Amino acid sequence: MIGYGGPPAREADFQAAWYYSLLLFVVLLLAVTGYLLGRSAVRPMWRAGDRGAALAVAAAVSVAMVLLLSMLVVVALAMLPEAAGRG
Repeated sequence: MIGYGGPPAREADFQAAWYYSLLLFVVLLLAVTGYLLGRSAVRPMWRAGDRGAALAVAAAVSVAMVLLLSMLVVVALAMLPEAAGRG
């Protein structure tokens, strides 16, 4: 039986943990990069007086970030029982 709560008991557990932590880092990096690019696109439009386009871009970026991060949360919650040893 594999003991949970301590260090990985098998090499495969370590490999899976490494893979998921790398995946988490990449998704968060994608979300932060999208936020920064969206912010840099909205500021000049807002200052130039093109408020409608700025709001449309800000809304599109916000919806994309919410969808991307909600997918990440759903996957993390789905894997939680297995990680805690109850799966």
